[in-house]
Amino acid sequence: MREEINSIMPYWEITLDNKKEILGRYNQEYFSEQKIGEIVKKLYEQQIKQGHDLSITLSKTN
Repeated sequence: MREEINSIMPYWEITLDNKKEILGRYNQEYFSEQKIGEIVKKLYEQQIKQGHDLSITLSKTN
């Protein structure tokens, strides 16, 4: 069911180390680009300090 919702609604996807692990998906309707930056800074700070690469991508919209 989650995949069905993700295919309908555009979202931001935060992945760790070249898409090996998805850390989070956030609805674009509710989270602006600035807010996503704040979320990454606060929630994923430890991964960044450990030297991991985080990437933020947009879902494919129809």
